[in-house]
Amino acid sequence: MKVAERVARMKESSTLAVAAKAGAMRKQGIDLVAFGMGEPDFDTPVAVKRAAERALDAGMTKYVPTPGTPEARAAVAAKLRTENGIDCAPGHVAITAGAKHALYLTLQALVDPGDEVVLPTPAWVSYRPLIELAGGTCIEVPGSLEHDFKVTPAQLEAAIGPRTVAVILNSPSNPCGIAYSPDEIRALCAVIERHPHVTLVSDEIYEKLVYPEIAPGLRHFSPGSVPAIAGRTVTLNGMSKAFAMTGWRIGYVCAPGDDGRFLDQLVKLQGQMTNNIPSFFMPAIVEALSPALVPEVESMRRAFAGRAALVTELLREIPRLRSVRSTGAFYAFPSVAACRGLRTPQGREIVDGTSYAEALLAEAHVAVVPGADFGACAADHVRLTFACQESEIRRGLDRIASFTESLR
Repeated sequence: MKVAERVARMKESSTLAVAAKAGAMRKQGIDLVAFGMGEPDFDTPVAVKRAAERALDAGMTKYVPTPGTPEARAAVAAKLRTENGIDCAPGHVAITAGAKHALYLTLQALVDPGDEVVLPTPAWVSYRPLIELAGGTCIEVPGSLEHDFKVTPAQLEAAIGPRTVAVILNSPSNPCGIAYSPDEIRALCAVIERHPHVTLVSDEIYEKLVYPEIAPGLRHFSPGSVPAIAGRTVTLNGMSKAFAMTGWRIGYVCAPGDDGRFLDQLVKLQGQMTNNIPSFFMPAIVEALSPALVPEVESMRRAFAGRAALVTELLREIPRLRSVRSTGAFYAFPSVAACRGLRTPQGREIVDGTSYAEALLAEAHVAVVPGADFGACAADHVRLTFACQESEIRRGLDRIASFTESLR
């Protein structure tokens, strides 16, 4: 059968590909340490599961409005107003099938063929394919390890042109494991303020995973709270990461600009695609965002902060790897550039992050994600996910240290 060219050109998600390889090796009985998938190892809070169970028992199994029930949308809007300082109403919110779906809908509603979307890199592997699927051109703005992978206002200014329709900002960052400070966010927002034809798409899926224990004073800051660009900011978020609900596929998008008219167009597209997510998930959203869940979410955040500190310490003890402190999300993104030109004990040559990751998996049985798909500037990097127990982190980093030391 014929395959549409736009789909044939699209790359497979490298994170999912690594997860598939790791799963196949485990089925063969191989003792593997997997640092590939960005998925918390905690279980969904019991109160959230019970809310969904009660909804099922009550017969909440029919269609609901495409963007979600009034109660769920109101809970999200209240959260965004009180926690993020975003002036929004329930009518500015749509509940989606995960934050990735929220991003897909946003780009489809924003981008026409030939439009440009500016993307600070290294960046999550799905941004570029979804920009291109919408017919847009991805303009990368490379961050550097020397500057904690953060782009500067001058870099952003230089990347914006007359065909730019959007800038995507992801803080805390996948794959870099860093978070921009409020002042750094404000400085980038000031650039966008000067370009009234540009929309800011703020992906805040890791917002609750910020670690002032590592970077004192650090806190999350939402661009949608900046009055000058609030009407041109689309905020994306969801329940997957902070609430350990990846398999639920619950995301949301908030777009208060034009009094919700952009959101109306996005929901029109959603109605032709998926309609509502499972209706009995709606009470679970309300429960997850209730004050009662704050202590449990904070407990998971503290655990991730401890793991971030451990990974940072252990990576710094490996001479051939260079990395920055992990101050947000649950990722580290070390450079393996110092390993280029060396060979493994089994004769594999290391030429970049991809060859390093392939050799590490084959010879040391540790799964990491190659950096190439995170941006052109990331080819010499690999991504480690530390969403696992500290004992597993130590075991995996010990193997990485031994493997890296063995290169000649």
